[in-house]
Formats: sequence, C-alpha cells, structure tokens
Amino acid sequence: MHLCPELPSSHFVASNCVVRLEGHSDIVHESSFSSDGKCLATASRDGTVRLWDVEQQQRSATLEYLHCNYVTSCKFSPDDTLVASASNDQTVLLWDVKSHRCIATLNGHSDEINSCAFSADGDIVAAASNDLTLRLWNTKTFKNMAILQGHTHYVYGCDISRDGIVASTSWDETVRLWDMNVQRCVTMLKGHTNSCNKCCFTADGTLLASTSWDRTVRLWDMRTRESIATLKGSSSYTYQCSFSNDGALIAAACYKDNVARVWDMKTLRCIIALQHKERVCACSFSSNGVVATAGGTYDHMVHLWQ
Repeated sequence: MHLCPELPSSHFVASNCVVRLEGHSDIVHESSFSSDGKCLATASRDGTVRLWDVEQQQRSATLEYLHCNYVTSCKFSPDDTLVASASNDQTVLLWDVKSHRCIATLNGHSDEINSCAFSADGDIVAAASNDLTLRLWNTKTFKNMAILQGHTHYVYGCDISRDGIVASTSWDETVRLWDMNVQRCVTMLKGHTNSCNKCCFTADGTLLASTSWDRTVRLWDMRTRESIATLKGSSSYTYQCSFSNDGALIAAACYKDNVARVWDMKTLRCIIALQHKERVCACSFSSNGVVATAGGTYDHMVHLWQ
C-alpha cells in the first residue's frame, strides 16, 4: 500500500491484504464476486476461470478446457447460479456454478470478446467485441437476441443497469448507452481523450463509471447523461472498475502503477492505493466490502483486501 500523491497522510484509510490466492499460471484479466460475496470468479490469460471460496480462502473449482484462448472476462448471474466467461476465442460460455459444467456456448462474434455482463434479472447476457459490436443472448434459450452496432473501433467494456440500459466502452474514445427494448443507441457520452476500457454501473443504476487509456476514471450521471467528475492520479491507463455495494466508494485497477486505487464518492478523493509488486488488471468489490485485485506478469496471484 502507498499513499496517492495528492492525499495527506491524515486521510489515509488503513487496510490489510487478507490473503493471496495462488493457482493461475498467467495474467488475471478480471474478477467478479457472487452477490453474497462468498465466491469470487477470476478470468485469466491461462485459458481458465477459477472459482474461489472467499471464507475458506481457497480455490473451489477450475473451469477449463473449453476456451481455446485467453479468458478476458467473467461475471456471476444475479442469482449466482451461472458464471459467464468471455474469451479471445470469440465465444461466451455459460457455466453452472454448482456442477462446474458448461451448459452453453454462445457464438456469433467474429473477433475477440473483451467483456461480458448479465442483466439484473439474469435473462440476458451481453458481450463486447473487437468486431465493433455488442451481442445480447437469452440465457434460457441461448439464442442471439440483438446485435448492437455503431462503435467505430474495438468495443472493450460493457455493463447493464438495473433498468435495462446497456453501456459500452470503446477504443473510439466514446461510451454508448443502448436501450435493450428498442435495440438502439440512445446516448453517446464523450469526454475521454483516449481509448476507453471498462465500465460499471452503481447498484441502483444512477451512475456509470468508465476507465480509459487517458489515465482517468470518469463518472457519468444517468439522469442527465453528463460527466460529473473525472478521477485522476494514475500515471498509466485505468482498467477494470467497481463500485462498492452502497455506491460510497469506487475502485479501479491502475495498470502500470501496480495499484488499485479507491476513491471516496462524496469527496472524489483517492483514499487508498492497494499495492502490488506487478501490474494490476482486475479489481472488484464484494457486497461485504472485500476488494479483490489481481493481474501480474509473473506472480498471477489474486489479492483480497479487507
């Protein structure tokens, strides 16, 4: 851990790394907690998704052998019965959490997939791809419901709000909002000055955060569809971001800084930096306040912070 440069030590919030989880053999691209915070999923360049028992602090399963390239993203369904994994092999797989078996392979994209997300009711899974599109699938029938087109460069991140708005981030430097009912873009958010990476909504869907190669995290008000803050401090690009369950904090992986930074949403100030020895790609909050961070060119460990 170390202080953000602009932060007086009197405002530093103490935190401890609870445990380091070992098992991946390559970079961890993304992490995702179950809704109760008891299980963590991690997606890795080693081609696997690992499930971790947070309370027992150990691996509970390895979902493997079906992706034939890097796994770039993983998300739990809202009821925690499924995990979706996205890969450079152009597929999204749906895994049964209890049996650890793949129940569906979702095809259609023609290039690498960078991110996936479930709708609030779990009936839809979205995926963002280098083929410049987002695709939506029905998780009951496994059929492709929609192809959302409009971005002019790689679509790198996606998330779905509780009221059914799909957000996508692209290397065309824009964030787009899509209405799933009419299957079209309803708003284009501009402000980033370089490629956009990942995005995430608050639990209530009122705010959206986006990360970028411009070394910032931008916050967007979903009622006004305007940028309300730009969080700075990183000397390299920002990657996965995650709000705390109550929306009071936001964390973001700051890749080459080797930290995940946490900002207070009221003051918009960085209150802590979670230090790694290597680059950080993955960063996620659990419902009970644990933060998972990971990445690593060499150690590939997942860190849990209380």
